[in-house]
Amino acid sequence: MKQIFRTTLLGYLAVLLFPSLGLADNPIAQAYYTPDPAPMVWNDTVFVYTGNDEGGSFFTMNNWRVYSSTDMVNWTDRGFVFGHESITNAKPAGDWAAECIYRNGKFYYYVTVESTKGGRAVAVGVADKPDGPFKEAYNRHMAGPNWDYIDPTVFVDDDDQAYIYWGNPKLYYAKLKEDMITIDGQINVTDMSRGFAPNGESSKYTEGPWIHKRGNKYYMIYASHGIPEKISYSWSDSPTGPWEWKGVILDQHSGFAFTSHAGIIEFKGRAFIFYHTAKLPGGGGYNRSTQVDEFTFNPDGTIPLVKPTDLGVVKPIHNLDPFKVVQAETKAFSRGIGTYRVEGKGVYVNKLDNNDYIKVRSVDFGDDGADKFYAAVKGGSGTIEIRLDKQDGEMIGQLNVTSANDFVEQSVDVSGAVGVHDLFFVFKGGTSMFEFDYWYFETAAAAIPQGPFCGVDKTGCVATPIPGKIEVENYDVGGSNKAYYDVSIENEGAKYREDRVDIVADELGNYMIGYTEAGEWLEYTVNVEEAKAYPFRARVSSGSESSSFQLFLGDKAITDTIKIETTGDWDTYAEIEGTTSAISSGEQVLKLLITGSYVNIDWIEFGEKTNSISKTFDLEKQGLQTYKVFSLQGQYLGDIQSNSIQGCKREIHERFPVGKYVIRDSHHAYRVIK
Repeated sequence: MKQIFRTTLLGYLAVLLFPSLGLADNPIAQAYYTPDPAPMVWNDTVFVYTGNDEGGSFFTMNNWRVYSSTDMVNWTDRGFVFGHESITNAKPAGDWAAECIYRNGKFYYYVTVESTKGGRAVAVGVADKPDGPFKEAYNRHMAGPNWDYIDPTVFVDDDDQAYIYWGNPKLYYAKLKEDMITIDGQINVTDMSRGFAPNGESSKYTEGPWIHKRGNKYYMIYASHGIPEKISYSWSDSPTGPWEWKGVILDQHSGFAFTSHAGIIEFKGRAFIFYHTAKLPGGGGYNRSTQVDEFTFNPDGTIPLVKPTDLGVVKPIHNLDPFKVVQAETKAFSRGIGTYRVEGKGVYVNKLDNNDYIKVRSVDFGDDGADKFYAAVKGGSGTIEIRLDKQDGEMIGQLNVTSANDFVEQSVDVSGAVGVHDLFFVFKGGTSMFEFDYWYFETAAAAIPQGPFCGVDKTGCVATPIPGKIEVENYDVGGSNKAYYDVSIENEGAKYREDRVDIVADELGNYMIGYTEAGEWLEYTVNVEEAKAYPFRARVSSGSESSSFQLFLGDKAITDTIKIETTGDWDTYAEIEGTTSAISSGEQVLKLLITGSYVNIDWIEFGEKTNSISKTFDLEKQGLQTYKVFSLQGQYLGDIQSNSIQGCKREIHERFPVGKYVIRDSHHAYRVIK
């Protein structure tokens, strides 16, 4: 839905609303209207869940969206994650305010729907990841239908008791059972609906509650004063009241909608308030957009009156690292672009027309600067102008995009980017030129040439001999698109090495590549002893019927596609066998290409089968040596020098808590120690 910032009347409206686009990063999302923000802090990331206004003469919403940030100035569009079509007895166009919370390894999304049975209701979605996809937790509403039942907010108190609040014009609340989807006991009504300020000003609760705890105080933030709404708050020493009205924290302001909806969080020692306005071009009471501003609690814990700004958060939590892969949908501001989500793959930028742009705040190129720019693009041709600090600022490079049927990395040399700058990608050409997946820069000062992996203990650094065994997690150094290609940026396994390759571990401390997808590949510098065909074996697992891989030496295939029969699941491994075609001798690069998704691979061994000592050994007869100690999760804990297994075991008992550990000797052989 490409609905704003065109070179038309809307473009002139943008100038009127934001006289200096370089100083206007509110609202935080520009490709969609995003009302009713609900922020959630999870680990080191802030997620903001919003509605999706579609305009018209009423509040028309059919989906909910999610955005995320680690720096509070650049926001990553994670797309649509839930909608009425996935909820039992929910009508179209009635997806109202919602909130997400994490508990016990799951994310619970409490949403407002219009029921097919009449009235509104609170439903619950559940997901394994903060950006979903969410599925209905059970095929009925948690509360309702009742026309009062809108705008749920949820939190878990320090004693692990969870509470849910909702309602207009009354504020309802109830306890939740530990399953987070069942109301525990009766539904109650608070005293807040009858509250008045000491000076006689009406502080009557209207709608849009938000619960926040700070110290021993419970803060209830909500829309107040009827239409047009303000944001007020009350506090209490208990999650169930009584509530004491404390004042207005967001007053009606130029550019506000007649409704208001807010949420506050504390993140990295700083406080932020999210709310919606009608400030985007085309905005209004039914086309609202999320903004964020920073504030500071008063010394007595009260919240000051917050002045909305066009800039939003001034100081980022941290500067952005351009030498890591950055999703193209991560931005502080944009003009004209669209986005779309492919489930299981990611979100992509599209609908790029001439003079559209993306702005990224506070990008730190360091003292050495950048020498090369990479962008993953597909579709038609066009140009990406790479500029510093403003839309028409210094151009450090210009990528002429060539047509491609799938996402491929294209690159261009850049110069002049040193230190911290705002970064602009300005798109030149026609209409809907191409699609944009991700980008990153490279500096010659930090570029690592491809070569053998030295190991986490910095030993080795020599080509793997053939015949011999390749532990697949020991792929070459050199980085993405040089030594490996992994479809997803996220490291799903998060073991052993810190890059995009998904490495998993078993309880013995063995590492394997996992979460593989077709098209991914890994390379290994090898030294072939003799020119001939080699038998090989591989230790693999798969719960899929369509997993497969293929081996190449240089650009030449040395095996056919190797299909993997399912082993039942990904924790059950089996050895498969095959033979390469004739290969030449000497040092060269072996490529392992995944041709069918979802195979786990532990190792590949070339040559006649031998009795390897790599997995079993007699620790009693090893002599004095250094043993590496790991947790069962594969975390390296330290070294122990000992003459025997018993000595090693005794020192483990002295140095580490009671439990199971994995030790590895100098031959890379493993054993579990209790």
